[in-house]
This record gives sequence, C-alpha cells and structure tokens, in this order.
Amino acid sequence: MLPSDLDDIAFAFEPVWDRTRRICASRLTVHAVHNKPVDLVRLLGVLIDDFPADAPPLLLTTTSPALLVALLKQAPVRNTWLEVPEFIWAKTEARELLLQARRYGHQLLWSGPLGRFGEYAKKFQGLRGVLEVSTEDALQALQADAQGGEFSVPGHVQRLESPILAGHLYRGVSSRLLADHCLDKRQAWGLVGWPEDELLSAKAQQPIPMDQRVCVQVMQALAAEATVQQVEALLIQDPVLVYRLLRMVNSASFGLTHEVESVRHALMMLGYVQLTRWLMDVQKTASADRSLLPLRHAMLMRTRLMRLLLGPNSDDELKGEVQLAGVFSHLDRLLKEPLAELLRQLPLSSRVFNSLVRREGPYVAYLETARALANPDAVSMLPGICERSGFTLDEANRAVIELLATAREPVGQTFVPARGL
Repeated sequence: MLPSDLDDIAFAFEPVWDRTRRICASRLTVHAVHNKPVDLVRLLGVLIDDFPADAPPLLLTTTSPALLVALLKQAPVRNTWLEVPEFIWAKTEARELLLQARRYGHQLLWSGPLGRFGEYAKKFQGLRGVLEVSTEDALQALQADAQGGEFSVPGHVQRLESPILAGHLYRGVSSRLLADHCLDKRQAWGLVGWPEDELLSAKAQQPIPMDQRVCVQVMQALAAEATVQQVEALLIQDPVLVYRLLRMVNSASFGLTHEVESVRHALMMLGYVQLTRWLMDVQKTASADRSLLPLRHAMLMRTRLMRLLLGPNSDDELKGEVQLAGVFSHLDRLLKEPLAELLRQLPLSSRVFNSLVRREGPYVAYLETARALANPDAVSMLPGICERSGFTLDEANRAVIELLATAREPVGQTFVPARGL
C-alpha cells in the first residue's frame, strides 16, 4: 500500500525526448495541496522502489520553494534529478545548501532562461540545465543552422554561433526545425515536450499518415504468433492505423452488422491471416518520419493513463471502450476532418461517440483527467479537476507513477512484447 500522503500532493508529467525521438526522462511536477507538509522523500522512495531498472529517470520540479528546500536537505531518491530554478541559485545564502546537496549525491538541474545559464555554469562545475529557449534564441539558432554556422561580410567570413549548448535539456521548442537543430546538430540531452501544435496545426493540411514502424512491428508479432493482447498493445501506438483498421472491419465487404467493443474485439473478428494481408497492403502508404514518434507516443501515454485510472478490477468491455476513447481523442487533428464525421464511419458504441463528440457520457471524466495530468501548467487545478471527475488525488497520482515506470515503448525492428496496459 502506498502512503496516504498521496492525497496531499498533485503530480503532472511531461515526457523528455532524446535524439532518437524516444523518451529519455520524465519531468514530474509536484504540487503540495493546501501547503500541507509532506514527507516527499519518503513518499517518492516508496513510489519508485519498484521501478524497473530501465525506467526513465524522473526530473522533479516543485511549485513550492519550501518543498524543494526540504528535498535538498534530505538524502536523494534513486533515479531522480532535482530541478532548481534560477532565483534559488542566485541567492547567496542558498549557495552552500546547493553545494552540500551535490556532495550529498543529489543530481541538480539549473532551470531558467538559456541566455542566463552561462554565468552559473562558470560557478558550478559540471552543471546541467533545463534551459528555456526564447524567441531570439530560436531565431539565432535557426539562422546559424540555415547558414551552416557561417555568414559573409565584405572582405571575410565570420562564424555565426548557435546559442544551443550540448548536453542540456531545452524547453519552449515550438518548431520541428528547432527540435532537429537541438537534437541532431547541437547534441542536446533532450527536449521537454515536443512541437505538437506545429505538427497538428490547421495550417498543415495533409493528414498524419500511418506509422510504418508500427506496421512492421505488428506484422512481426503476427508472424511470431503473439497473443491478441500483445498485438493490440502494438497497434494502439498509432491512432491512425487503428482508425483505418476499424474502418476496414466496418466496410460493406466485411459485412459487420454490430458494434466493435475494442481493438481486441476487431482483431478476433478479423484473424491474423487477413490482418497480415491488409497490413502488407496499407504499409505502402505509411511514413517513417521520426518527428511523429513523440507525437504518437505522447498520445499513447494519455491513453494508457486513462486505462490506469480505471483500476485493475474493471471489466474488459469497459477497459476496451475507455481505450478507444483515448486512442481517438485527437483523431480530428491527425486526419484534418471533423471528429463526428470520422467516428460515424466506425462501429463504435454510443458511449465512446458521445464522450468524444458531445463531451458527455461516462468517459469524459477519464479524458479530462488524463489531459490535466499531462499538463504541468495546470497542476494547481488538479484537485478540483479530480473532484469533479470523481477521482481522488491518490488514484490520479498512482496512475501517473505507474505510467512513468513503464514509459518506454518497444523499440527496434524485431518484435518485442509490449508491457501490459
């Protein structure tokens, strides 16, 4: 049993993406409810005690300076980093506390504007940062990238330096070009968040294609006679692939006359042989664009979170419908069509349709709570959101921690059984 203090704090998370466009860490924002004292070190120690060895590290950031100071004064929790904002590093009286924390074994991250990091890096050897990229930083970085790091003036060539520093984390990266520059050209440690808004913008008229990597993984799983559960776990990595699959199952040629309760239900109706044939055909139009990996994986994490909010004793039909609601919650932005029109072409239950389109019904609470738990900017609002949705903070926090313990996806081009959902 986890500590009862889980009702006195709120967690919100953000994935951190590395140069392979996969998760290298999870940024966990911790908010103390009603400023109640919480033994966060003991709590976190219990929470991550069962984390697998390959779980991404947690980058802890708090909304309360007092809570952060309490963490700095106690023994570090394994597999965690502490994010310390600039204003604390700037305090003369805090210098000894920070030095002592580093001697004690804490892994500290300086957090603040990229342009101000240099003066602190000189004072604290080996300091790593979570650096906020300004509009001016982004413009200079992209200009340096476009010009190959050089520009000409009459009589000579001068070097145009990118402000992006190797080995650090970056926030506020709002374009794919800048993300590529940070990770591929400047060897950043990772990006907190991903430029989803640009990739899903209404200006981008082309729909997001299916993921070629997922098509290959599913076909390998089918060839290896994997379980239906394992195939389902691979399929739902790509909402567009799931949508195309259910449309095919619901086509006149297939002759379906009743609702599909879940992805697993569709798999059992279709069969492995017919699914393999279909995948071999549709993968020709799939994409290997790796900039879409974080986009799809972030959506998958929110879907998993909805399943985890259900609890372990929920029946299979409920789990399947909640999963479908999560998978299709951003389908309109992916396919650039109205959500109601897209979903009317699928054999979905009215519960899933109403929750997604009319924002009413049994699954709205799961959608809204999962969305809030993935939004650190709204962490102070989580107690109210959970109360309205019928969840306790304890339940929400347990779901987040369980999600982050298994945040990494199956990788590689050979079939690897996915962790259970």
